[in-house]
Amino acid sequence: MKKLLLTAILAAACLIPAIAARTAAVSGRVIDEKGTPVAFATVVLLQAERQAAGMTTEADGRFVLKVPAGDYTLRIRYMGYETLTQPLHLTEGADLGDFVLRTSATEIEDVVVETQLIRREADRFVVDVANSPAAVGKDGIEMLKTAPGVWIDDEKISINGQGGSKVYVNERELKMEPAQLLAYLRTLRAEDIRKIEVIPVSGADFDADSSAGIIKITLKRRRDDGMEGSISYSTSQGEWSHSHSPNLRINYHEGRYDLYASAWGHFADERGLSREQTLYRTSDMSLAAESHLKERASNWGGKIGGIVELNPRHSLGAEFEYWSDDEERDTPSQTLIRQGAGELHNRSIYNTDDQRRNYSATLNWIVKLDTVGSTLKLLADYTRRSSWNDNDNRTIQTGPGTLRDSVYRDASSNRYDILTASLGWEKAFSPKWQLRTGAKYTRNDMRNGAEYRYLKADAWLPSTVEDYRIDYTENIAALYAVASARLGRFGIVAGLRGEYTRTEGKGDGVKQDYFSLFPNANLSWSMDKTGKHSLILAYSRTIQRPGFWHLTPRRTQISDYTYQSGNPELEPAYNNQLNLTMVLHYKYSLTVGAGLTTDGFGQVITSDPDDPDKLRLTSWNFPDNDLYYASLSLPFQLTKWWSWNVNATAVRLAQRTEIDAPLERFNFFNCYTNMTFLLPAKFMLELSYFGQTTVTMGNLTVSPRHELNASIKKRFWKDRFTVSASVKNLLDRDDRFEADQPGFIRTLDVSQNWGKRSFQLRVSYNFKSGKSFRSRSVESSASEEKGRL
Repeated sequence: MKKLLLTAILAAACLIPAIAARTAAVSGRVIDEKGTPVAFATVVLLQAERQAAGMTTEADGRFVLKVPAGDYTLRIRYMGYETLTQPLHLTEGADLGDFVLRTSATEIEDVVVETQLIRREADRFVVDVANSPAAVGKDGIEMLKTAPGVWIDDEKISINGQGGSKVYVNERELKMEPAQLLAYLRTLRAEDIRKIEVIPVSGADFDADSSAGIIKITLKRRRDDGMEGSISYSTSQGEWSHSHSPNLRINYHEGRYDLYASAWGHFADERGLSREQTLYRTSDMSLAAESHLKERASNWGGKIGGIVELNPRHSLGAEFEYWSDDEERDTPSQTLIRQGAGELHNRSIYNTDDQRRNYSATLNWIVKLDTVGSTLKLLADYTRRSSWNDNDNRTIQTGPGTLRDSVYRDASSNRYDILTASLGWEKAFSPKWQLRTGAKYTRNDMRNGAEYRYLKADAWLPSTVEDYRIDYTENIAALYAVASARLGRFGIVAGLRGEYTRTEGKGDGVKQDYFSLFPNANLSWSMDKTGKHSLILAYSRTIQRPGFWHLTPRRTQISDYTYQSGNPELEPAYNNQLNLTMVLHYKYSLTVGAGLTTDGFGQVITSDPDDPDKLRLTSWNFPDNDLYYASLSLPFQLTKWWSWNVNATAVRLAQRTEIDAPLERFNFFNCYTNMTFLLPAKFMLELSYFGQTTVTMGNLTVSPRHELNASIKKRFWKDRFTVSASVKNLLDRDDRFEADQPGFIRTLDVSQNWGKRSFQLRVSYNFKSGKSFRSRSVESSASEEKGRL
């Protein structure tokens, strides 16, 4: 039956008749008065003043547009040049030659921006960052916030409210923990980004562990023989945080060789304050605690890679990446416990030292099978992640007739080895249909252990918290096939992925041995001949494997009576996603969809089974965890100098945290909007707002969040030097977390740097030499696996 399903998918694509309307694939090149190619100029074809097709030019100034043969008006625009308008009669396969843009005699008054910042393709949203004046001076995080359906907070990036989204840069996944990922994305310059793609429903060619969608960032094409790069520095200063972030990136190309290297860092001193109130329903006890956090973080890394073209068909690439993360935290805490007429006072100090090291190596071999895009790829990756955590704690407890001085410590170590190998074949049978097939093998090896001790009479003795040792190996083998085709106004993408998983050593000899099928399908329909208005229907089935840190039962003390730990008994979750998107005028879009999840996991607060007075923050499998959403994207160009972008998402969550618990439903809403004003002398002013209503997930409720930011930017020296000054979180708000359970009510008020006002300064310089070339990078096969780190 499984073989018949795969055969049926491939046969359906292969038998699509080629009866699409005849189109004209016209090409040309845009140059300036000196004959230099103009990269990222906006080229559109108009019919009766309505856009029929458009794109931005490549690094060599070339463009290719596909439209039905007929009469059109060609319009080419680029900042600093006069607009070129020319009537055309197009026939199939026409080469229009060179178009010369002339330097504008005026500044911003003659600049008209009509680039469509956001557009919808068959299975994804595309944010065209290139040639967008609104992008100047922004970083990667700020640009992602403009992408439809993307949510970003200081802990994670998600699509339509579904956590765990994967992030790629130039086809390679960023293998970092959430805080490091956000820090790295802030080092990316919008001027270096060509486009951002948001894939809400991943296809079968991605690992089945991609339930929360894919975000792909493609950097611009650069120089031919020569070197180019950028160097930047940013700093953030506020009452609660002081940080410094340098970044360096270099690309070099000569003949058949591409070499590249980058280095980045994030160094910060942060502090925070939390106040906890807990009322226990099963007794007359109450708890009030206050904790002060002081953290010093040193986060840095770099990578180096190269690609050599052995001949016009074969290329070989290799890349090595390393990053280091060190964090030291001191958390003094005071707790007052009232029970009846008695009071108990705790004064504690928690000292934490976290160290993480990551090594990744990638090797790939790519063969071009023909001139229309068919390729054969062999990719291999190895990653080792090692971490060490040491906690030294002391608590002095006083009360009527009570004096207790406790000294205790714990030490844990974690090591993850990930090996992946994949073989992929992409065949373009014609411009109208393509096929992608492949196989992949993954081996995840996990080694975790911890010891807990307390001091008594100058001797360290085993604690009441049990030591643990968890070692297991996970093997995943996969086969996939994806076919895509065009039939007139219809576009079809259909795929099927099969994965076999075998796990040994997890949970006292418990083994996992299972095979699963993961289909996906995507159907798009153009409501008019030019594709200006369209409808897209998408479906996929995916698996969500718990992150490695979710599976580690390491105990981390948050306050005297609250701690966090993982859950090694977590099982994978299965997710079915279905959504429908309507696109108007290429760019305005509305998406409605649902994500139906079985055994989805999330964080909950529960009483410690051994000490009910203590609370534990951990992860569980939820029997039901269904998400329904509507996402709206509205990019406006109000005037020549004023652009406005609005992204809004409404979510309805239906969840059941335990089998015998009632089904609960929660609604929440998220909105991000920003305005950009182009001012004379290449100044830019930007205002942005982020708002989120009350969010409940698991048994945790997060209070509403509001952020208001303002920034001003200026470009110098032929646009190579950019200075940006901004104020973040003008509203200066705290966060509140609540847990209302049968045994207790807990409220936690948190003041930390992500919600407090800060001032940021960013400077960057872009250097280059030589002719124009396309920057390349080594592709990786270890995407979703490394994301679990």
